[in-house]
Amino acid sequence: MNKKLVAMLSALSLCVTVTACSKSEDNTKSQSSTNKTSINIESLDNESVSDPDTYIKLGTETTVEGQGAEVSNNKVTITKAGTYSVSGKIEDGQILVDAGAEDKVYLILNGADIKCSNSAPIYVKNAKKAIISLAGGTENNITDGETYVFEDESSNDPNAAIFSKDDMTIIGTGKLTVNANYNNGIASNDDLKIQSGNIVVNAKNNGIKGKDCINITDGNITINSKGDGLKADNTTDETKGYIYILKVEK
Repeated sequence: MNKKLVAMLSALSLCVTVTACSKSEDNTKSQSSTNKTSINIESLDNESVSDPDTYIKLGTETTVEGQGAEVSNNKVTITKAGTYSVSGKIEDGQILVDAGAEDKVYLILNGADIKCSNSAPIYVKNAKKAIISLAGGTENNITDGETYVFEDESSNDPNAAIFSKDDMTIIGTGKLTVNANYNNGIASNDDLKIQSGNIVVNAKNNGIKGKDCINITDGNITINSKGDGLKADNTTDETKGYIYILKVEK
């Protein structure tokens, strides 16, 4: 593994607490040495969310009010760009984003409690980018099972309770608790940005994982993991595979 930690600086508005069982032997670079590396910290866009276009209410009979989403066997599939409000509780279901390659999908978690026994409760299979917004004053819980059933046995995707094959950003002021009993907590196969939020991750393996980078600009994050707390593991491109935590002056 060639993980690059490019600035872990504490600030009043940003708190990251990590408890992990494994010890990392990765190459760690501090901010003072970044000029000596080939890492180019990407400027990831700040995101904001507008009013929902579609309302998804989870329950024994999940309902969708609006366009762009459909329900089948407790699985809600989102097929196009838009802003989707997700509320309610489901004991064994899934939010699946399978939109266009250029579509940005906004998921507002507005008091959502999603459990899925055999896959990722939130799975972004295809989109240009997924933005998960934690509605202010709400508590949201995502819990997976101990085993997954894969459509394609040659692939191990998804491998996290909240998983995206594409770029993903988390925003908002609400609370998110992720209980990952299978593997990782929150993961993206591309860039993963945490812009804000009160986030607790309990993971069997890695807590938060972004393949190309993890970029944290604000938030209160607690990770309890048996693997790495934070992990970025792109080993094929030396300009990627880094973790960046912004210093915020207040």
